Amino acid sequence: MLRSTLVVLTFGILLTAQTAPIHRDWAQYPAIVQADTNHSIYVIGDPHADPGHLAAVLVAAKIIAAVPAQPSAVSWTAGKSVLVFTGDLIDKGTNSLEVIALVQALQKAAAQAGGRVIITMGNHEAEFLANPTGEKTAEFQQELSKANLNPTDVAACKGDLGLFLCDLPFAVRVNDWFLSHGGNTAGRTLSQLAADLQAGVDKDGFQTAQVIGDDSLLEARLGDTPWFEPSRADAQTTLLAYCKALGVNHIVQGHQPGSLHFADGTKRGKGEMFQRYGLIFLEDTGMSQGVGDSAGAALLISPKNQTANAICSNGTATVIWDKQSHQALGSIPPCAAQ
Repeated sequence: MLRSTLVVLTFGILLTAQTAPIHRDWAQYPAIVQADTNHSIYVIGDPHADPGHLAAVLVAAKIIAAVPAQPSAVSWTAGKSVLVFTGDLIDKGTNSLEVIALVQALQKAAAQAGGRVIITMGNHEAEFLANPTGEKTAEFQQELSKANLNPTDVAACKGDLGLFLCDLPFAVRVNDWFLSHGGNTAGRTLSQLAADLQAGVDKDGFQTAQVIGDDSLLEARLGDTPWFEPSRADAQTTLLAYCKALGVNHIVQGHQPGSLHFADGTKRGKGEMFQRYGLIFLEDTGMSQGVGDSAGAALLISPKNQTANAICSNGTATVIWDKQSHQALGSIPPCAAQ
């Protein structure tokens, strides 16, 4: 794989970016994974190099039997359920490689039991692949170097770790739920979104704006103007249109655990798992000790009962949405450790 360095002079600042033609087998590793199930769907976002908090959440949700002594010893206990990780396994801590090893071992254990683990790419993984010497992913780079792994080689899709990161999907559809790291599909259909992501990566590598642009699927923010409140427009109308285009009824994203204030006065507190209208679910609770907003939670979706529960690492479960009251707003306070 050929990599080159592009040097750009902008406002007197010398910027170095990695340009990378990527040769990915899109048939084997699609941009968007699609799956259907009658079994439970679990969602966990943004473990950010904290295997301890991640394992505690997995145990509390009864996805694994106990915290394993080492990742390879993990025991899947969720049967034929589907577990989706919405990215940001790395950075903000010093144990990214252990988190990666844990989710990979969990993926194998689930498959052996008839279940499935789908790991999507977060903006931290994408930004590392786009520029393995960038400041934002410094913790991961340092960890790789200590493990005698060259960050540039890993970002060039070399070795088992490089291939794992480079082949991660950007989103997943499970039943009528669309899940990704940053949520913003810009109103595209699944096929349009997949085609744009594939074309962008084929042309510009992970540096493409389709992956790491400000309003992209992995990077879009929920600041003063959330992606689903364009120009402070009605959020419900936008979300309904986006869901219709995708052919789903719900959008789940990670990426942002912080407090948010919406145009109609609704507030989401820091570290809360939160939903609006049964259409958008914010499941990043800031579980990593590097973030410190909560001890973490898993979102449990029941296709049979048409409910969504937040399960804290201390075992507390709270219904935050059900089909009968899907117009209601719902959230849970930040989950505390046991």
